[in-house]
Amino acid sequence: MLPAPDSLRHTALGDVVGREDRHNTHAWLGLPYAAPPVGPLRWRAPRPAPAWPGVWQALTCGAPAMQLGGMTLDLPPVQWGRPVGAEDCLTLNIYAPRMTPEQAPAAGLPVMFWIHGGANTAGSASTYTTLRNLAGQDNVIVVSANYRLGILGWFSLEELARDDDSAADRSGNFGTLDLIAALQWVRQHIGAFGGDADNVTIFGESAGGLNVYTLLASPLAKGLFQRAIAQSPLTTSHTLAQARHYHDDALPGHALSSRELLCAWLQQAGRAANRDAAKALLAAMPASEIAAFARGLPPEALLAPVKPGALSFYDAPCVLEDGHVLPAMPLARVFEDRRRYHAVPIIIGTNRDEYKLFMANDPAHVHRLFGRIPLMRNRRRYLREAAQLSDLWQQKGALQPANAMLASGHDDVWVYRFDWDEQARVPLIRPDLLLGAAHVLELAFVFRDMAGEFDPFRCFSAANLPGRIEVSEAMAGYWIQFARNGQPDAGPGGALPLWNRWSRDARGQRLMVFDTRADGGTRMAPQPAVAHDDATAPAAQLAPALPQWP
Repeated sequence: MLPAPDSLRHTALGDVVGREDRHNTHAWLGLPYAAPPVGPLRWRAPRPAPAWPGVWQALTCGAPAMQLGGMTLDLPPVQWGRPVGAEDCLTLNIYAPRMTPEQAPAAGLPVMFWIHGGANTAGSASTYTTLRNLAGQDNVIVVSANYRLGILGWFSLEELARDDDSAADRSGNFGTLDLIAALQWVRQHIGAFGGDADNVTIFGESAGGLNVYTLLASPLAKGLFQRAIAQSPLTTSHTLAQARHYHDDALPGHALSSRELLCAWLQQAGRAANRDAAKALLAAMPASEIAAFARGLPPEALLAPVKPGALSFYDAPCVLEDGHVLPAMPLARVFEDRRRYHAVPIIIGTNRDEYKLFMANDPAHVHRLFGRIPLMRNRRRYLREAAQLSDLWQQKGALQPANAMLASGHDDVWVYRFDWDEQARVPLIRPDLLLGAAHVLELAFVFRDMAGEFDPFRCFSAANLPGRIEVSEAMAGYWIQFARNGQPDAGPGGALPLWNRWSRDARGQRLMVFDTRADGGTRMAPQPAVAHDDATAPAAQLAPALPQWP
């Protein structure tokens, strides 16, 4: 791929050139927004990116964060569960309408900052190149960023601290800090690419939606964005005891707490015969020796004790209640008090059948004929459990935070549900029932991807294209209108139904439903009150079939 001469831009860090992309766009890929978090910078807050000499050729996406390979990276099954990626991963991508600097509007274009999902243990910004569609068709700037994942992104160990470390270095919330650093980079440099640094919308899906919530809750992110969209989020967070302690302590730690991981690493390094011996050794080791040992291990060794679950996600303490980067309380409780979060306009929503993605990959629910063809073992039970778990996801991930924000005095909240389920009704398999409006499915609609570039379920066809276009026009239209003006209103040009704010009236028209005309169309609908109003219930209640999510 050759650089595009008219993509030359001048930033405070140096000159950069990108490439031409589809839909009459420019793309600048793999730009470093922070120094590589390697060696002594492993498990420390991100440092500023150094300036570069000459012209940086930003033509390819940067390496994904270190993780266990799986579907989120579009890898062949033979690589699933194996370490892939790199610690040197703190890069971002920028997509913009094709223009010269002289053609950019003086006020700058709205900026949309995308946060990828993957349970905070997997995924990459490079998966979402269809973000270019929004840049080319809606005249906005779109940014996507990699951030540290899993035990490299969230890890709290007291012995790592040095005398000159900041509170951020000691927080353990390095993945969250990476996203804050990327937003700081955007604030400082996006003007060179035609963007308005005072009109930034953060949006993300799944763990990306959870990370939208963390940015709302982090005092360090103040002023870095003006609007937020959380797609299929949860509010899971972990105490420092869960992140640090042994699992059999009086205050038990997580199975992949820093202490439990240290024991596993010492055993695999041949320094301890078993867990008891490792615990005794750790008790006798000076803090500096523990830090040197952990920071000296190759990243593949750090991931060796991890047993991946479905989709190669794993359960680790991510999003830590450290008291500096994030409040020292469950994330769900933060939104009960407007003083504890950034009360920017926000859209929150879920997919009607969120949980079917995970159930469809669970052998307890789905048998694969000849190792390939998925068949529901018990259709009635499958549909019943999927409905219950998806409803609980909606309640805990969207409705409870929306209600808490409303009760705290924040009125600029809009809530949606995505219902599209027009997959082909293939006999026996029935993908319309197996998946329906599953987790992740809405992304192609938000990104205006009607060509099916991002179609992980291979369910898009010529037959369902008209309905997909209809729903995509609505979702992308509202998203863009919101990014421009801070309200979804009736979409661009007022061509869509007016989207009412979330309200306390459970019988009122307070939920936007996205669907085709054949199934009622995009419309406002009542949403019953939350039935299970326990925002502090453990995340495991949400995932009996997939305990490692998120």
